[in-house]
Amino acid sequence: MNTLKPSFIFIFFCTFLVTQISFAQTEEQKAMAKLSFMIGDWKGTGSSYPKDQNKPYDVLSKVRYDLDGELLVLRHRGTRDGKPILSLHTIIYYNVEEKQYYYNAFRKQGTRPFTGKIVDGKLICTIGNEYRLIFRRTPEGLFNEYGEKLIDGVWTKNFEDLLYPTSEITF
Repeated sequence: MNTLKPSFIFIFFCTFLVTQISFAQTEEQKAMAKLSFMIGDWKGTGSSYPKDQNKPYDVLSKVRYDLDGELLVLRHRGTRDGKPILSLHTIIYYNVEEKQYYYNAFRKQGTRPFTGKIVDGKLICTIGNEYRLIFRRTPEGLFNEYGEKLIDGVWTKNFEDLLYPTSEITF
C-alpha cells in the first residue's frame, strides 16, 4: 500500500490555501464589481433641461477601480464652447454593514454626498428625497448618466449625458 508522505500533504494544503485566498473577493469587491458597466474612458455630449432653453455641452469621463476594486473613481469634465462648466472627482464605495453604496462628488464648491443602490442593473444615487442621479449602460453599449428632480410627484430630468467609449482620456 502506497501512503502519502507528510511533506506532500503539507505542500498540497499550502497550494490549496494560497489558491483559495487569491481567488476570494471581499464583499466590497463583489458589490463594486456590479458597477463594472461604468469602467472606461468616455466621450460624448450632454443636455440640460429644458433642452430648448439650453445649449448642449461636451463631456469627458474617466472611470477606474482603485484600492483593489473596493473603490471606484470617476473623473468628469463638462465644457461648453471650450469653457469648463463642471468638473467632478467622484469616489464611489460600498458599505457592507449598511448594504449601501456611497457616491461622493467633489468639486471646487465642496462635496455632495449621495446614497446609492442598484436597481435593474442601474446605479441610482439619491440626495434627500427629491433628487437622484442614474447611471446605466444603454443597450447600444453607451454610458448614460442623468439627473432627475421630483416635481409635483413626478421624476423630471434636469440633465442627461450620453457617452461613447473612447481612447485613453487625460485630464
